[in-house]
Amino acid sequence: MTDWLLLLKIALGTVLLFDVALLLRRPAEGAVVTTLPASEELRRKGLNMVLMPLVVAFILGLDLLQGNSPLLALALLALTLAYLALPRPVALEREALLLDGWRIPLARVLSVKPAEDGVALSLERFGWLTEQRLPAGAVADALQERLAQRPGREP
Repeated sequence: MTDWLLLLKIALGTVLLFDVALLLRRPAEGAVVTTLPASEELRRKGLNMVLMPLVVAFILGLDLLQGNSPLLALALLALTLAYLALPRPVALEREALLLDGWRIPLARVLSVKPAEDGVALSLERFGWLTEQRLPAGAVADALQERLAQRPGREP
């Protein structure tokens, strides 16, 4: 069981390191940028804000029950909290939208609709159609303006 637990910790740690590294991407020069505070980021995470630390706490409990060193599980907990609370810049760049560390080409943004707390984006991400919410602010306004100017779209 310990070997499987170690493999689980290594896999989870690798994914979290990759995600945290993505979140450290900086917007391009001249981009319209909005950065949410940590409390707003945690609110956006919804159920993941609770589930991710619980999974790591479960792994920590398994480590303690098996008599393993808890250092790797504590490192995973720190990475999880960093992933959840790290402020993510949302930026509208010249040809892309920087969202959660990923640069999404503007050609893949299908529509922008006003929502109660900002805008709802319909976009193609990794071959799937998805909807993301952007908070009200400079990026949401600039994105609506830019998409209204696309050829073939009604103002």
